[in-house]
Amino acid sequence: MANIFAILTIVVLILSGWIAWKNQGNDTEGTGYKGWIAKRESMELTLKNAQDRLAKLQTTLEETETTLTEFYAENEPKTGENAAQKEKNENLKAEVAALEAEAKAKAAEVTEKEDSIKEFGDVDQVLAELTQLQSDLRQIELDLTQGEANRADLEAQLAGVEASLADVRERISWRVSGESNPKAETRIRSVYATLGFVTLAGGDDIGIVKNSTLEVVREDAVIAKLKVTTVESKSAAADIIPDSVVDGESVQTGDTVRSAQKAAPDPEPAPVPALNPEPLDADPLLEPEPEPVPADDADPFG
Repeated sequence: MANIFAILTIVVLILSGWIAWKNQGNDTEGTGYKGWIAKRESMELTLKNAQDRLAKLQTTLEETETTLTEFYAENEPKTGENAAQKEKNENLKAEVAALEAEAKAKAAEVTEKEDSIKEFGDVDQVLAELTQLQSDLRQIELDLTQGEANRADLEAQLAGVEASLADVRERISWRVSGESNPKAETRIRSVYATLGFVTLAGGDDIGIVKNSTLEVVREDAVIAKLKVTTVESKSAAADIIPDSVVDGESVQTGDTVRSAQKAAPDPEPAPVPALNPEPLDADPLLEPEPEPVPADDADPFG
C-alpha cells in the first residue's frame, strides 16, 4: 500500500514537472506561458502605437478643421466678390458681343455706302458740288427773304397811298355833294347870338364842308341847325338857321355839333372832277389862331 502511494506520488510529481515545463513554453515561438506573455506585450505595444497614431491623427484633424474654418472665414467675402465679378464678366462678355455685332453691321453699312459713293465717281468733286449747291440755296433763301421784306415795305407804302387817295376822294365827294362828313362831330367854340352865328372847334380836318347843314345836339336831342359859311383847317363858322332852334332852348358854347343825319346810306365816293374844287377861304394847312370869346353884343369881325 505504501509502495503504491509512493509510486503515485512520484507519478504526480513527474506530471506536475512536465506540465510546468510545458506551460513555461518558448517566448520566441509564442507557446506556453512565456509565449502568451510575449504576445500580450507585443499586442499592448501595438495598441499603444495605434493609440499614439490615433492621437496624432486627431490632433492633425483638429488642426485641419481649424485651418479650414479660418480659410472659409477669410474667403467667404471673397466668394461673394467672386460671384459679383463673375456676373460683371458675363455682362461685359454680352456687351462685347453686342459691340462686335454692331461693329460688323457698321462695317457692312460702310462698305455699302462706299459702294454707293463709288457710283458717283470722285467723292471730293461730289462734296465740292454739294457744298456749292448748299451755298447757292442759302443765297436764294436770303434773296427771297430780302425780296419779301421789300415787297412788304412796298405793300405798306401802297396801302398808305391808297388810304390817302381814298381820303382825298372822300373829301372831294363831300365838297361836290355839298354835305359834311356824315361821321363828323365837334363842339361849339363860341356863340355870337346877336349876329346869329357860331364858331366850331373842327373844320376841314374832320370833313366839315362849306354850305353844308349841321345839327346842334344836347342830350341826344337836336335843338338847332347850322349852315356852314366858312371852313378852315381846324375851325369853321356857321350861321344859326332861323326857326330851327327848339322853343325854350338856345345854342351854347360846348354844345355838340354833328353832320345832319339822313335815313339814306352814305353816298359812294364820287369820281375826281376834272375842274378844281372851289378854293377855301383860307389856307387849310395853316393852324388858326384861337379866337377870343366875345360878348354877345361885340362885333366878331372887330
